Amino acid sequence: MHFKRFSVLIGVLTTLLIATSIYSMALGTVDIKNSEIINYLYDGTTGNTIKDKIITNLRMPRTLGAVVAGVGIALAGILMQGYFRNPLADPYLMGIASGASLGVVLYIFTSVLVKHGFPHSIYGFILSAYLGSFITMFVVINIARIVKQTSTLLICGLMIGAIASGLTTAIIYLGEYIGEEEDQLSGFLLWGMGSVNNLTWEQIILMAIVVIPVSIICYVFLSKKLDANLLGENYAISVGVNIKNLRTWLIILSCILTATIVAFTGPIAFVGLTCPIIARMICKTSKHLYVMPITALLGGIFLIVADIITRPGVIIPTTSNNLPLLCPLSLIGAPIAIVIYLKIKKMGI
Repeated sequence: MHFKRFSVLIGVLTTLLIATSIYSMALGTVDIKNSEIINYLYDGTTGNTIKDKIITNLRMPRTLGAVVAGVGIALAGILMQGYFRNPLADPYLMGIASGASLGVVLYIFTSVLVKHGFPHSIYGFILSAYLGSFITMFVVINIARIVKQTSTLLICGLMIGAIASGLTTAIIYLGEYIGEEEDQLSGFLLWGMGSVNNLTWEQIILMAIVVIPVSIICYVFLSKKLDANLLGENYAISVGVNIKNLRTWLIILSCILTATIVAFTGPIAFVGLTCPIIARMICKTSKHLYVMPITALLGGIFLIVADIITRPGVIIPTTSNNLPLLCPLSLIGAPIAIVIYLKIKKMGI
């Protein structure tokens, strides 16, 4: 891939990301013009106090949260695809996101079990999500050592995710039955299908503190190693790649990215699957030096667009409720997954 083509793609996608972000901040029940958003970004105010508060407290956190979450999940997807050397590997389809969700809900449920309430913290959400994702990843990896067929591994991942989702729902309803923290636990039903509309600045900053350094580490230190790994273990070893060490880091970093985001947004479906594939298609190469930045930009754009679709009045004109992110993401991502699966089956993998 020529550097000129790569530069053009970066420029176009960056412009598209900025444009969709501005449109995302302008869209809502209170009409805010694009020009007012631009004035706010340049001058710190639109000239209207109410609109300033809406942008600062609601729309900007939602938009920036979608960007950070999209980048993180897209890169987690490319790391998992590198680990399994399989384009169908994805934090959602492999059950990792559902495992992280289960960890968070179990953490919330401790308040129900402890009479005087268990103190919640933003770091508790993160750590519980880490624990859930690592346990699920451990199960998937051990299944992968036994199962060689892509289709069987995918089905096992889906079943693990289904078990985790089932347990999550059961815990939520159990919490309501006990009668403690009813509102908080029931709110997790919508969160369990993905949402960025309730993110706080503290949560976004924490996600960015994790996602940005991990993304840089992946790009600088893992790009060439992932390229070698795609050509097979023997080739990677012949050029000096420590396969065991590489796989360990791929597991750790993909789980960290996934769990950090899922802790606050719920499971984000198919972004980690579709964005790396589309990036390879438009780059016309599998070199991670080019594919990773394009994947990250696509992840941010993809999740912003999905979030826009979920807003009241966009799909269903008269509703006042937000759709879960799972709705548009599944409608877009599932057909792509089916096409890839059929292509793999034809190859006999």
